[in-house]
Amino acid sequence: MSAMMIRLLSVIGLVVAAIVGADLSAAADTKVASSEKASPTISEKTMDEVEQVLGKSIIIDARGNGKKKIKGAIFIAANADDKEIKKTLKDKNAAIIVYCGNVKCPASMTLAERLVGLGYTNIGHYAGGIEEWTENNKPVDEHE
Repeated sequence: MSAMMIRLLSVIGLVVAAIVGADLSAAADTKVASSEKASPTISEKTMDEVEQVLGKSIIIDARGNGKKKIKGAIFIAANADDKEIKKTLKDKNAAIIVYCGNVKCPASMTLAERLVGLGYTNIGHYAGGIEEWTENNKPVDEHE
């Protein structure tokens, strides 16, 4: 490689470093601003964690209906209308835990993601669902 080529590559390297440095500082400023408005995440909850907050958190069965539900839970189907959700869940900062049938059931995560999209900020997801709950003889409400 010729001396001229090495010099040219060095200059290009310095220019790239200067550009990247400027971009990184701009990104750092953006990151600080965006961290102040961090989007809510969905936290995974264990059966024991759900049991500890019965009566203190809003527990939602995303199946929409069923013969059994976790004690005190309410039914809101994963495909419920946004208006129905907002009418039922007025406090967007309330602690909410969503579950469905079992770990294979996608309804609870679907609803949890919808709630985040609607601006709810404190969403938990209980993957074990009513199947794990009843297998462990946890308190339920039964319906016809």
